[in-house]
Amino acid sequence: RITCFVFIVLVLQCSAGAINNGALFSNLTTVPLSKEANKGTGFVDLATKFGYKSESHVITTEDGYILTLHRIPPKAHCTKKAPLFLFPNIHMTSAGFLGIAKQSPGFIFADDCYDVWFGNIRGTQYGRKHVTLDPDHDLEFWKFHVHQNAIYDAPASIDYILEKTGSEQVIFIGYSQGSTAFFIMNSEKPDYTTAKVSLHVGLAPFTRMINSRSLAIRTLSTSVNTLRLPLEAAGIWEILAKGFPAQGSLALVCQIKLLADLVCGISTALIDAPHPGSLPADEQQRIYQNFLDGTSVETLAFYGQLENSNKFYKFNYGLTENLARYGCATPPTYKFDTTNVPVLMFQGLNDGMVAVEDTDWAIDQMPNVVDYIKPADPLWNHLDDIYSIYWKDTIYAPMKKI
Repeated sequence: RITCFVFIVLVLQCSAGAINNGALFSNLTTVPLSKEANKGTGFVDLATKFGYKSESHVITTEDGYILTLHRIPPKAHCTKKAPLFLFPNIHMTSAGFLGIAKQSPGFIFADDCYDVWFGNIRGTQYGRKHVTLDPDHDLEFWKFHVHQNAIYDAPASIDYILEKTGSEQVIFIGYSQGSTAFFIMNSEKPDYTTAKVSLHVGLAPFTRMINSRSLAIRTLSTSVNTLRLPLEAAGIWEILAKGFPAQGSLALVCQIKLLADLVCGISTALIDAPHPGSLPADEQQRIYQNFLDGTSVETLAFYGQLENSNKFYKFNYGLTENLARYGCATPPTYKFDTTNVPVLMFQGLNDGMVAVEDTDWAIDQMPNVVDYIKPADPLWNHLDDIYSIYWKDTIYAPMKKI
């Protein structure tokens, strides 16, 4: 408990430091820690470094957000397969799917001749533009959470992929919040998902979070939910922008072998549950360079609400706004039973963020689950679902059988 408290204090202190650099206040320009902090860590840089051709595609959502899609196209000798659409977690970009060198999910899919498309969400470095709004000056830019990722960002990406490839459907692979977005999209647009998604692979999605064991995440998200309106009134609309001081410092520390296991290992364990050996120390620097990226105060507030609910409710704006938006005092729930899309779900037994009990609860409401896999490794945690040297054998091998 003491270490979690220290972690939270450090996050808040680093955020306070970032305010002076303009990383949190929207009426100032975001200033990255340094050019070197981000050098070579973007999606295209990583793909090139490991010998893969890649593409960048710019799309605009229905509500005006400008996002970058990335792609690793199939090699010339490959037989055509359905396109894979990888959708990221909170504080994550497409580069996160290339986070552990050649053992990364993105490269493993590409090596197996898939046409791999990587989504990005609003608020990150690949989604920090809008046709009319300025993220550094307009609060309205930051009035979003996973609901908007689900009903705007994901469909715009899917439609673009289908148009470019001439395919009729995508295979939607969502990591954590990326999978959450699928279930929200399906709840709100069931006919759309049925028509355009052939299979959903969910890697430990957040639904209700009443049983989450991550004290750091619980405390931070519930605190942000409590303070959401005062924070927004003070001009703090963005959380953990790319290049914020702690990110660069942590990535630097993780390069020093004597400190990497201690500092980076502890940092990882504080937000999840430990799994020694699953993520080598020399790979942790890349994770901290790419995993943390910007999101809105509202997004973290939504997690704070999920932490204290035994259902999967929509965002609670308060009585007055709930009545205006939903026509009722309390938010309605998202529905799991509307999906006709086959679902393949993975859930680690040692996941410190998403509890097995909560995923079990969600699975019980889904009518079309083709398999629900809990890896046999008793230490398999949340980060392992894309950041593990054992990913190919533990996740991809059973995925290929479906």
